[in-house]
Amino acid sequence: MTVIVIRAFIFYILLTLMMKLMGKRQIGEMQMSELVTTVLLSELAVLPVTDTDIPLLHGLMPLLMISSIEVVVSFISRKSKKFRVLLNGNPITLYENGKFIEQNLTSARVSSEDVEAQVRINGYRDMKKVDLVILERTGKMSVIPKSDPMPNQSGD
Repeated sequence: MTVIVIRAFIFYILLTLMMKLMGKRQIGEMQMSELVTTVLLSELAVLPVTDTDIPLLHGLMPLLMISSIEVVVSFISRKSKKFRVLLNGNPITLYENGKFIEQNLTSARVSSEDVEAQVRINGYRDMKKVDLVILERTGKMSVIPKSDPMPNQSGD
């Protein structure tokens, strides 16, 4: 039992350091590769913590390898727009000029009701006050209101 506690402590410290090295995003802001890495790390850490027959080094090597791959992917993604787009996609316009863009809703697997709910969450009572709704790479929707025309400032 003591060995499992010590292993758990070692893996906790190591995983915490690896996650800090990879960045400080919140779960909802993670890119796909970051989420996959997080899930993989948690899965890879379980077996060596609980199975004392697995040498500690055999448990640590895959963690270090996956973390290193994530750091390299993040670096390349930061430097190369093409790679970033390949990995994370582009923002998708879901609503524009008073109309839903059905093809984009379908490709993003989002319903018009989901878009309307996000518009309400952003403080707009109806779609008439909204110019654009964009599904960002993070999975969040940006709601851009219609701009009010400038009032007459001529003093007449």
